Amino acid sequence: MADIREQRIYCAEQIVVPPELPIVLKHYSKEVIRAKPSNIIEFSAEYFKGLLEKRKKEFNELEKK
Repeated sequence: MADIREQRIYCAEQIVVPPELPIVLKHYSKEVIRAKPSNIIEFSAEYFKGLLEKRKKEFNELEKK
């Protein structure tokens, strides 16, 4: 594992945001606000597990074509 000093971010140019991240976080945030879960960690785990399963299913459907 790299030394923590090597992982520090000193300027905005060092941050690379994946293009899909903002939309994923937007949809996730809307679901949290809509659902008002009592356990946000459990809700989050289930949300992202469901998202992963959906993406895998969509990918498999594309492969069949």
